Amino acid sequence: MTKKEILVAFSAGESPALGNIWRITAKKTDFYLDPHAEVEAIHLSAHGPNSEQSEGHRFHVRVDRKAAARIDASGDFISHTIPRKGRAFSGEELAPGVFRIARIRRVWDLQRPRFLRAAAIPGPLPDISDGRSAARLSKLLPPNGAADVDLVVSYNKPYWPGGQRSLRDQARLGPLRNEAGMWLTATSYQRSQTTHPTPEGLRLPLPKPGEDPNRIMAGAPEDTANGEMYWFVETITSRQFIEASRDRSE
Repeated sequence: MTKKEILVAFSAGESPALGNIWRITAKKTDFYLDPHAEVEAIHLSAHGPNSEQSEGHRFHVRVDRKAAARIDASGDFISHTIPRKGRAFSGEELAPGVFRIARIRRVWDLQRPRFLRAAAIPGPLPDISDGRSAARLSKLLPPNGAADVDLVVSYNKPYWPGGQRSLRDQARLGPLRNEAGMWLTATSYQRSQTTHPTPEGLRLPLPKPGEDPNRIMAGAPEDTANGEMYWFVETITSRQFIEASRDRSE
């Protein structure tokens, strides 16, 4: 059976999943990326040609306002500046008809023993059905390291950044194909944040002595020389920083 969905989890060896389990889905002429959660508030979409959009593609990030309100009412923090109808972005063109649309980054702080309890997600893992495949990125990162998953959409055939190296490194996830004839690939990388820094606005402060660690996800677009891609960064900050941010947003 052709796989239509990929689940990607992050851990520290045999630890529970740390941070979100991400879901990558092919549905009709589209692709979707979102955190697998009981309440799903944000998703990134890549729309291919269809009856409403006869040619070309559209990349888009959207927040479900009702879901966001439920998350906020539960005591968790969510804040964003995405317009009600969502935000379109161009994608980073890597080659003709090839676009890097997103990067999911998990930083090494999630794996640090002092933060493991705060980073672990509660509840059972999702089921793996015939239409799903799954990957767990469990290798321990060095200090200041990051585990990245880059998502690329292409026409005509799957595209893997780095060519055969990603095959030798067993870093490939997918590919998925939609009904518009487009392909989506995901490639995992281990990178240094010194040489491949997290965008400035997505680097959040770690807990100070006496503060309570808390897992958080931040996201934003980044301009590159060849277009715009979207970042999702999972990291650790303090509950005190989150509460102060909540106060400023009200």
